[in-house]
Amino acid sequence: MQIKSIILYNSSGDKRTLNFHLGQVNIITGESSRGKSALLEIVDYCLGRTEFRIPDGVIQNQVAWYAVLFQINENQVLIAKPKPSENTASQNQVYYDFGTNIILPELSQLEPNSNDEAIVSFLSNLIGISPNQSLIEEGASRKQFEVTIRHTCYYIFQKQSTVANQNILFNRQEEPHIPLAIKDTLPYFLGAIQEDRLRLQKELRQARRNLTIAQSRLKEAEFFSREKLIIGYNLLLEAQRVGLIDSNLIAEDANDILEELRSTLTWEANEIILTGNDKFPELQAEVEEIRQEFKHIHEKIVSVENFLKRETGFSKEANQQLLRLKSINLFNTENNSSNHCPLCNSNVSEPIPSLSAMRESLDTLQNNLKNVEVTQPRLLEYIEKLKEEREEIRQKIQEKELAIKTLIDEQEAAQQIRDNNAHIARIVGRISLYLETVELTDDNSQIRLEIEKLKQLIDNYEQQLDISEIKAILSSILNRLGQEMTKWAKTLQLEHTDSPYRLDLDKLTVIADRPERPIPMGRMGGGENWLGCHLIALLALHKHFVERNRPVPHFLILDQPTQIYFPSEEAYLNLPGTSSDEIMSASADMAAVERMFNFLFDVCEQLSPNFQIIVTEHANLGNNEKFQKALVEEPWSDGRALVPESWTSKI
Repeated sequence: MQIKSIILYNSSGDKRTLNFHLGQVNIITGESSRGKSALLEIVDYCLGRTEFRIPDGVIQNQVAWYAVLFQINENQVLIAKPKPSENTASQNQVYYDFGTNIILPELSQLEPNSNDEAIVSFLSNLIGISPNQSLIEEGASRKQFEVTIRHTCYYIFQKQSTVANQNILFNRQEEPHIPLAIKDTLPYFLGAIQEDRLRLQKELRQARRNLTIAQSRLKEAEFFSREKLIIGYNLLLEAQRVGLIDSNLIAEDANDILEELRSTLTWEANEIILTGNDKFPELQAEVEEIRQEFKHIHEKIVSVENFLKRETGFSKEANQQLLRLKSINLFNTENNSSNHCPLCNSNVSEPIPSLSAMRESLDTLQNNLKNVEVTQPRLLEYIEKLKEEREEIRQKIQEKELAIKTLIDEQEAAQQIRDNNAHIARIVGRISLYLETVELTDDNSQIRLEIEKLKQLIDNYEQQLDISEIKAILSSILNRLGQEMTKWAKTLQLEHTDSPYRLDLDKLTVIADRPERPIPMGRMGGGENWLGCHLIALLALHKHFVERNRPVPHFLILDQPTQIYFPSEEAYLNLPGTSSDEIMSASADMAAVERMFNFLFDVCEQLSPNFQIIVTEHANLGNNEKFQKALVEEPWSDGRALVPESWTSKI
């Protein structure tokens, strides 16, 4: 990924296009306040930075849209962003286009079709940043995050305030949390972390979760093992009590208990056979009918006996009265005259009219007594016959009731069988549930085998993700970078070149390992050494990125690196941007300046066509042919600048 063009649009639709050479050093030189430093901020803005850092003044006032055309292998990506609305310092709306030969759009065509988040994801994927997570050591308080193209900005930009700063080495290193982000992401960009690390980490986390679950199951199984065996033993005793298992059996271990309990699952309920269930209503009806007959006959017997009792009482009373009358011969039949008194047995002058009636009544009474005496034996005979019939009916009732009792006993026995079957069925059901849920944890149990497999899998993942192995790879890479840095330190004639140089990732600085003690960049004297440390560290990183085809944009923007060679900032800013050798010679160490640029040319040629350097400068080396060929445009002076003079002159 290199920069093909930077394009500015004003509100009238005019375009200002600044084209760059791919795979080469590109230099933009000119006077102060011409917009050179803004180029770095424009590229950063179009790489998905939402915060707007373009300097105030002419550029913000005149430019409506900022765009960068990136070349990525055979493809091109145009990223364009409008300036934020008034009183805001951020903007995340983006217009982008992707193709092999993009034609720059007109202002009217620039309608946002994406946002910063989507563009960052798109560009990250486009340059080959695979799904990943930053490398965070165990126990660190910060969280893991995914590496994106935004994390490459620490290595592709060197602002004026950074390029020769003795305290910081990378872009934005002085901001909070950025040093940690650099330490977390640089191992990935260097290739010390395998590309499939994220997948391996996810699989490792899943395996650890599965192991935790399996161990929890094992712990629970072991914890309840005895309780489950006790439950099984109690179920065995219940099965013995109801006859499912031989009551004389003694289980010696858990396997015996399980085997015997499994044998009960073949139990089938006893068949219930009932005979004559359909006769019960008929028998009840017959009994009721016979009882009615018994009642009817009994009522007859009572009625006849009452009648006989009344007749017997009448006969007894009448006979007693007749006997009394006869004893006094009250009605002597020899003298039946109506003038004869039956009481005194004398003749009366007038006849007694009722005497004959009395005699007739007496005769009738005697006749009735004779009839009663005749009918009594017959009544007694009839009563005896009724009693015999009643007794026969009583026998029938007893027989029917016995039959009914037999049926009831059969039903009660059947109900007892049903209850017993239900009780046994409940026990068998509990046994079945127990056998389904019980999990004995012996050495050969499935759960233990599962745990062993998971432990082996986790060990395999941990070996692949071993941080110590990553540290070893990272250390090897840093050693090779140090060798390159040491060689280049001699090229730039830095201090301590008799000692090896190295990049210290923990402190994010350059170290010269003197025999007495290590010398960090901050304790090296002079801006030339600080600038040299920045250059050898960054170019060593980019050489590694290019040669290992790492997913980092293959360009580096340096903003005003020669400022340290001038006696004062004022002298540097007053450079006209033209190739005035007299002014340059009087104001700077020309040999050191040319040495620096020649170093940039050499490294870029060594990595050509896969690496691009863009330098913005006040200085202009008129006698350096490579420098002059590297100029992108005529020096920005005499009205030339990033924003055309014609834009500012329009009303």
